[in-house]
Parts: sequence; structure tokens; C-alpha cells
Amino acid sequence: MYSNAEILVVEDSPTQATELQYLLESAGCKVRVAHNGVEALASIAERRPTIVISDIVMPEMDGYELCRRLKSQPETQFIPVILVTSLADARDVVHGLASGADNFIVKPFDEKYLMSRIRYFLVNLELRNHERVQMGVEVVLEGERHFITASRQQILDLLISTYEQGVRLNHELQAKHDELAKTNSVLNSLFHFTTGLTDAQSEQSVIEAALKRILSFPDAKGAWLLLCDPKDPRETVRVGGAYGKGRDYSLENLARCAANCPCRHAWFSDRLNTPSNILGCPALERVGDGYHASIPLVLGSETIGMLNVVHSGAQEWPKDALNALASIGRQLAMALGRARLFESMEQLVEQRTLALQQSEALLRKILDSLPVGVFVADKDGRLIMSNPESSLIWGGNMPAGLESYGQYKGRWAETGEPLSGEDWAMVRAVRNGKVLRNEVIDIETFNGEHKTILNSAVPFLDSGDVVQGAIVVIQDITAQRQRDLDIRIRTRAIEASVNAIVITDNEQPDQPIVYVNPAFERITGYSADEVLGRNCRFLQGENRQQPELESIRRALRAEEEGGTLLRNYRKDGSEFWNDLKVAPVINDRGKVSHFVGILDDVTAGKRYQEELEHQANHDSLTGLPNRNLLHDRIRQAIAFASRDGTSFTLAFLDIDHFKLINDGMGHNAGDQLLRMVAARLLENVGEVDTVARLGGDEFIILLAHTDQLDKQIAWLEHLKERIAEPMELEGQELVVSCSIGFCCFPSDGRDAGTLLRNADTAMYQAKHQGRNRICAFMPEMNAQVQKRLELERDVRYALQHSEYLVVYQPQLDLHNGRLCGFEALVRWSRKGKIVPPMDFIPLAEETGWIVAIDFYVLEAVCHQLHQWRSDLPRDLAIAVNFSAISFMEANYVARVAEILTRTGTSPRLIKIEMTESILMNNAEDVLLKMQQLSALGIRFSIDDFGTGYSSLGYLKRFPFAQLKIDRSFVADVLTEPDSASLTRSMISIGHNFGIRVIAEGVESAEQLSFLRRAGCDELQGYFYSPPLPAQACLQFLQSGGLLSLPERILDSAEHYLLIVGNEANSLSILQRELGLESYQLLIAGSGMEAFRLLATNPVDVILTDLRLTDTNGVDLLRRVRVIYPDIVRMALSNSSEVPSILKAINSGIIHRFISKPWEPDDLRHQLRDAFHLRELQRENQRMRQQLRISNE
Repeated sequence: MYSNAEILVVEDSPTQATELQYLLESAGCKVRVAHNGVEALASIAERRPTIVISDIVMPEMDGYELCRRLKSQPETQFIPVILVTSLADARDVVHGLASGADNFIVKPFDEKYLMSRIRYFLVNLELRNHERVQMGVEVVLEGERHFITASRQQILDLLISTYEQGVRLNHELQAKHDELAKTNSVLNSLFHFTTGLTDAQSEQSVIEAALKRILSFPDAKGAWLLLCDPKDPRETVRVGGAYGKGRDYSLENLARCAANCPCRHAWFSDRLNTPSNILGCPALERVGDGYHASIPLVLGSETIGMLNVVHSGAQEWPKDALNALASIGRQLAMALGRARLFESMEQLVEQRTLALQQSEALLRKILDSLPVGVFVADKDGRLIMSNPESSLIWGGNMPAGLESYGQYKGRWAETGEPLSGEDWAMVRAVRNGKVLRNEVIDIETFNGEHKTILNSAVPFLDSGDVVQGAIVVIQDITAQRQRDLDIRIRTRAIEASVNAIVITDNEQPDQPIVYVNPAFERITGYSADEVLGRNCRFLQGENRQQPELESIRRALRAEEEGGTLLRNYRKDGSEFWNDLKVAPVINDRGKVSHFVGILDDVTAGKRYQEELEHQANHDSLTGLPNRNLLHDRIRQAIAFASRDGTSFTLAFLDIDHFKLINDGMGHNAGDQLLRMVAARLLENVGEVDTVARLGGDEFIILLAHTDQLDKQIAWLEHLKERIAEPMELEGQELVVSCSIGFCCFPSDGRDAGTLLRNADTAMYQAKHQGRNRICAFMPEMNAQVQKRLELERDVRYALQHSEYLVVYQPQLDLHNGRLCGFEALVRWSRKGKIVPPMDFIPLAEETGWIVAIDFYVLEAVCHQLHQWRSDLPRDLAIAVNFSAISFMEANYVARVAEILTRTGTSPRLIKIEMTESILMNNAEDVLLKMQQLSALGIRFSIDDFGTGYSSLGYLKRFPFAQLKIDRSFVADVLTEPDSASLTRSMISIGHNFGIRVIAEGVESAEQLSFLRRAGCDELQGYFYSPPLPAQACLQFLQSGGLLSLPERILDSAEHYLLIVGNEANSLSILQRELGLESYQLLIAGSGMEAFRLLATNPVDVILTDLRLTDTNGVDLLRRVRVIYPDIVRMALSNSSEVPSILKAINSGIIHRFISKPWEPDDLRHQLRDAFHLRELQRENQRMRQQLRISNE
């Protein structure tokens, strides 16, 4: 029957599918397997099976859906479908029937029932195919109604299947009930047995409780316990206890079991490992019971006893009862083991308690004798132990626990920060389990003392690493710290000493060095590593026979103090004078263990006398003979030449334009130049010749034994060429020339004064001829001197006859566009012609007449101010220039004050202009004079700032009210970034010192615009007005001196955007996209055009393409940053230019960039941010300006 059946098993569990397949194939069925509904449908489509057995719960498609699919198709609707269910829910049957299932099998299925169902379907297969009468069935489950429509045969099969299943389940339930009742009885006995043993502690109480409760076990009649003797476990067995019903279960009778029962033999032959029924026990012969169960009591790997239990029916114990008795045996064995352990532990506890008490006594004795404080806390921080030293250290009773740690007062020794209650080592050790060692703390004890302690805390943990408490050790290190401090102080004093200190070991042969201080290394040049272990004699070099050494050797031998002055030598071989002192060090045994030597380098004092002698006859700058020694050398040369009838030459050498170099590059550079010239002169003269410096840039060369004039001139020409060779001065290559005049003895003079004067005259002639020349003295040169004297007379005559004219150049206030002052300038009208200042001022300075001219100008200005008094604004002042020579006059202040008083001029109307050169000559005297004049109300202006030494110290120390920027910087501010940067820097420097800044030489609106935007306060120059005579100035005053500034250079509320690029299309797009923005657009096609627009418009933001025809965008913006640093700088770039853009951004050249092609909205957003940034800058500038004005 089964051989023709082809069954499709649909099961997602491989195990259950295999099991079902095996069962069906064993019956002769052909079986196919699918793992879910989808695979089943595919398999059925290939070949229809006879029956389908399907699980319900499967992935992808469950059994219900598979059943519905099969019953919905005509070609498969008659295939019987058996669903396999666990019947966990009765709804499974309803759902299965609703989906068209033909029958159900319950998991786990019964083999016979399954095969009977299949046989039933195979027999009735044909009938089921033809009889498909549909019926409606209403099913109520848990209060819910389900109406099912199915074939009559399906419902009939369901009823039959349900009935069979119910019968089978009923039998199973009855068997389970009987089994459960018996199990419950056993479990109840086991429970009571277990609870009875819980409270028993001794071995005997355990035995009695166990035997008594065994009799409550089902079918138990009596029981006894056999135990082996621990001393002889393999031979001696005793009855530990017995309990029985109605029979004589005395210990005497049961001893026969202990002696000869088969259970004993089985026990000792290791054959009784599990509960067994024993027949033939001698103890049971008299009472007539044949069997008893023997249960071995196993504890670990050892059988400690045997429990024997007699069945009430005088029969063997069944297997399940033996298993229950085995459980009793295990519990009894554990209870006996626990009791024995408890009894042994009690003994051990007593022993350990005694040992602990002894140990604690010893520990207490040790703690009490320790020189450190120790206290112990439990896991809650309560203090449970401490020693007397801890209380002694703290000066009072110890706090009781962690909560009391706020009573402690302490600071971290290293930082001085106070400790909170949480910072103490005990608290951290208990709460955090941290080991804390050697924390140095400054404390205030409970009795008010101040100490330093070394604090350590170690937590102690249980086996689970849980903190159980902590031990704290404290040590009073106050004295030790003080000793350490004293040692550090002494050590530091030794190390910081300016004198060298060396320590030698007197107990070692040859007195080796064991210590040297840093001063020793500095003075001698030897490092400590190089000298340690050596004798000090190496400092004497080869000069070890100095008589002074004997006093030191004598002191060492006598072990006493000593001292002397020695010549010593440094590592580089240079000599120094050593004022040496030695002293012995006495050790604890009263012996000299070491010597301390103090080396005082007195070389400077030793050489001081030599220096005094040298300085009296030599120039301090160049080291050449000075005027004093030169006169002596000339007198000696005259004496030798007169005696021998020979001649010699005296040459006067002056460096051309030295003042320009000295003022332009600074005095340090000038001094360096003089030293280099002196060195070249010395290199080119003979040993008997003399090179001397008279002062300034004047040198004298005395050449002995020069009889031939042509040789003299040739040698001087060589000397001039040698001086003209390039030299490096402060990083710059410099070429200087010199003018040389010379005369000869005896033809041009017979005494030193005449010779020097004639050589000077010849040198002056060389300068007059154009410099860089050599001139021999000739008598007619005196005529030229007379001409120079004539010019000097004319300068003096001009003063006496008022030929000097004073003109006034107006000065403009850039903040309001109004006249704010004048600068008084001197002109010379000589014989009807105006002589420029540069043609007579240098001569006036050289001759000293500049002093008279300066005061002439001041007096003229004061008289003019008196005439203008009604037209002169209150805040207007006139600047008057004074030379350094005038300012150095001893009565300078008095003369200025006298003129002001005599003319009735208010000092606030006068501003004195002075150059930096004035400050370099006796600065203290200059400062005093300026302070005296400032007290009168006169203000000061520093002229030509930036062209000379330009020390910021001048602006800080001296009371300047104004700083003037030289015209050389102003001329290039629009084209030279350096000039622009320097100009801005000078303005910023002036403002930082609270000084107003004026620029001279302003000749264009573009220069004015730059200066105004740079923050300059005032200007003067031809753009505003040329120098004017007094009458024209009056008209200027009456008109208000207002300059109407061009609109394009004024601050405007409009936003100016300069776009630079040479791509017409891009410029057109930018103009169109920004047309609706409220910007004043300026377009430049090149960098040159951009700078033209920048000079004439108040540009706020510049946006440039990086690719321009005449430059690149980065270079353009770099120059803009220097000249116009406040302008926001933006760049247009493509992706290939990103590296250069990022570099420019990082260096501050570019504020932000926009990638091409750009997004219009992003472009507009970026520009708005840029103009916002510019507004912030402008607001900051206004605030700084207001603050500066308020401070003035």
C-alpha cells in the first residue's frame, strides 16, 4: 500500500524533516522534502505528491498559506494536506481547517498514529476525490465564534482525529498523575529530610535527625548508619546510629551487620558505588527481614559511611526508590562533612583566636615602639587602631573616621594649596582603593604647631578586590626638611657664587678635586668632568715655580688656612690672576678630611693700572695714539730729523661724508667704520711710522724718513686706494673715500702746531676740490682759507643787516580740513638773490653761526605772532627749527625764555622742532632742557623721524608732542610698500606714545588720501600751500585756511568695491550680479590701474582675479596689505590655484577667496561679510581715535 504513496514533507527543521523522512521511507513510502512553502509549491508544480505533510511555522511561507494555495488551484485541491502542530493553541486547528487542511498530527507525533492516518488517507483517497460536500461549522473558542466551511469528509476526519488524540492524551495524563503523586511523596520526604539536617551542627545530631526522618520515607521500616573509624578507615566499622519500627534495632544487634554483612564486604572491595539491595544481612536474620538497601555516603572521593534502609514489605527497593535514597545519601554525606568541618573549625578558631591574640599583642607592642605614626581604618573609614606616635605627631586625639577629616589642617608642600577632607590619603585609599606613597604635606597640628609630614596610605582588599580598610603611615620630616633646606641654601650659595670654589679630598693621595662650582667652569673654561680627580696644579700650566705657591703648600702641610696671588691659566691657555684662599674642613673624628679653595679672578683689577696708562695716551675707540701721544711723537720726530738733517711727512686724513654715514646708519656703524679705517692704516705703515686719531673722523699719519715728494704722494695714493676698498658694515657693503692733505718738515713748518695746521689746511683744500683727493700744502692755500672766512663774514653780516627772511608754510589738520599751524623756515636774500638753506646752513653749523640764526628766527616768529594776535586761532602754533649746536648752548633755555618774555609771546604758540642728532649728544642734558621748556608751555616736535637713529626710547623718554615724517617716505607711499609700511608704522608708533603725527612734502591728493586713511593727524606741503611770506599768511589766516577735500578721499557712508581682472566676460558677469547691491563698483583691468584707483577712492573691499596681465593676484594683494592694510582682500581662484591661495591665507595676504565658477548667492554673501568686517575695523579706528583725542 505504501509503495505507491509519494509523500512531500515540508519542514524547516533539518532534524525533524530527516526523522519524518526516515520513518516514512522505512514504511515503504517515497519521500520528498521541502524546507518552506515556496519550495513546496515549486516541488508540487514539477510532480504532484500523493500526500503533503507540512509544518505550520516556517520562513517565507507558512503551512496555512501553503494549504490555501494548494486548495485554491483545481489541479492540487484534492491533494490531502496533513498539518503538524504542537496544539499549543486550539486556534491552530480552526485556522488549519479554514485554510483547507485535511488532518492534523500533534508534535511530538506518535509513529503508529501517524502511519494509521496515512493509511486511512490512502484507503479513502479515491472516495475523498469524488465526495466534496461542503459543510458549515461554527466553533466557539475562548468566547470567540469561528464559522468554518469545509468538506464533510474533512470535518469527519477532524472529529475522528480529535477523538483519537483525546483518548491518547487521557491515558497519558492518568499515568502522569500517578507518577506525579508518588514523586510528590518522595519530594516531600526529601524536603523534610533536608530541612531537618539544616539546623544540626554536631555529627551525632546530624545522624539522629537523619535516621528519624528516613522513616517518613515511603515504605521505609528501619534504618541504621555504619561509619568507618577515621584512624583506621579500611578496617574498623561502627554503628553510628539506628532507628526502626516494631523491631529490635538495637546497636548491639546491628553491630553484626557492621562485622559480617555483605554490604561491608562490598564497601571495602570498592564494589558498592551506588545504592544497592543487599540480601543476607546477619542483623536481619532474627527480625525476619530479608533485604535492606545500602547507600554509600561519598564525600569528595572518599566513602565515609553506609546508610542501610529496610523496606516495610520485606522486599527489594525499586530503582526509583533507590535513586531517591541516593539523594538522601548525598545530603547526609554533605551534612556529616559539614558537621565534621564545623567541629574542626571550632577547634581551629580557638587555636587561631589564641594565636591572633598573641599576634595582636606583638603587633601592638611593635606599633607602640615605631618612630612613625600608624593608624588603621575599616572599610567605612572608622579608625580602629593607632599608635602613640600618630597622636604625638598631630598633637592631640585622632579623629574617629572619614567624616572627621575636615578637622585636619594641611597644605600640599609643593604648591601650598590647602587639602580638603577628600584629599587626605586615608580617604582616597578607602574610597578609591588607591595606593598612595610619600605625599609631602605641611600640617597644623591640633595644638597649633606647624610640621611637615610624609604621608602614605595602602588599602587592604579581600579576595574579590573589595576594599576592606586602609593603613596610613605618617612620618614627621620637619627637621629633615629644614636640614635639606639648609643644605640647598648652602649649595645654592656655592653654585651662585661669582668666585670659583673647589673642594679637594685631603684623605686621598695628591689631593684630588671632588667638587667645583659653575663659577670655576666659567672662569677656567674647564668643565667639572674634566677636573674631577685631578690635582689643582694643572691650573698653573708650566709656571709651577712661582714663589707665591710656597705659602699654599705650607698651609696644606700644616692643615691650616692660607692665601696668595697666583698666575693661573685657563683651558684656552689665556692667563688670569687668581687671589686664592684655602681653608681646611674638620670631620667628626677631628681630622682634616677636605680643603676648600676659593679662586677670585682679579685679572681686571690687575690690569686696571695698565689700562689707565694706555688710555691716557691712546684713543679709546681705535686704540691708536691720541693727540697727547701724537704731539710727543712729532716732537721726537722733529728732534731726530733736526739732529740727523733729514725730513719727515705729516699727513691729515679725513673720511668723506662720514657725518652722513654716522647719522644715517647710526653711531655704532660710525664707530665700526672708524675702527676698520684705523686697521687699514696700521696695515700699510712701517714700524717706525705713527698713525693717530685726533677725534671724529680725523687721522694723522707721521711718516719718518721721506725725502722724495713723488714717493710720498705714491704711498699716500696707495693708502687712499686701500681705504676705498669695499668693506662690510652691519651686513651692507660700503665703499668710502677719504681726503688727504700733507706737509713736510722742515719746509712747511718747524713745530708741531704749524705742521698740524698746515696739514689740516691741505686736507680742507682736498675736500674743496671735490673730495677723494690728495693735496700737498702750498702757501697759496691760505687765500682759499681767506675766501671761506669771507663767506663766514657774509653769514655774520646777513644777521647784522637782517638779510635773513622768515617764511611760513601752513600745516593742515586732516581731521577737519583746517589750518592748524605753520613751520617757520629761513631764507637768505644775498645781494638780491635768494640763497637756498642748503648752501649756507652747513657752513653756519660748521662755523657756529647757526646759533645766532636759530635765535634770530625765533625772535622774528615771536614778533610776527604779536602782529597776528587778533587773527590767530587759540590752538594754532608755529614750529621753529633749532640745530643741535644751538640746543647744546648752556644758556639755551634762558635765551628762549627771555625772548618769549620780552616779546610777550605765549609759550603755547611755539613748537620747537629738533632732529634726532640732538638727542644723541648728552641725552640727559637735552632731557633736562626739554623738561624746563615744557614746564613753560612750549611743545616739541621731532623732525625727520625715520631717517636717522630713530630710537623708540626717544619717544618714550622725551616730552614730544609731535612726530614729523620725512618727505622721503611720503614721496613713495603710493608705489613702494616699504615706504607705506614705514609710514604707517611711524603713525602707529606716534599714536601709541600719545604723540600727534605730521607728514611733510605732501604734493598730491593721492598722498593726502593715503595719509588720512593711515591715521595721520596733520600735513604740510605744496598740495596744501607753499611757504608764504608773512603778509600772505595773514590773508591765509583771515580766510580760515580751509582746504576743501575731494569727496573721493573723505569717509563715505557708501561701500566701495574694487574689482580687478582682465577677463571682460567675468567682469561683465560680476557687474551684472552685483548691480542690485548698494556698492560703488570700481573696475580695474590691471594691477597698475588698481593702485591708481586705490589712491583716489576710499576702497573698502578689493576682489581680484589671481591671473592678471602685469602681475599676479597674490603679489597685488601682498602690496595692498602693506600700503592699505585696512582694506579687506578677496581673491577669485580656480581649483588648480588652491595651494597658493591657502599659503596666502595662512600668511595673512588674503582674507577669503571665492572659487570659480562661483555661485551668485555665495558671492553676495561673502561680500556682505567682507563689508561687515570693514565696518568693524572702521568702528575700532574711530573708537581708538576718540580715545586718543580724549587722552591728549
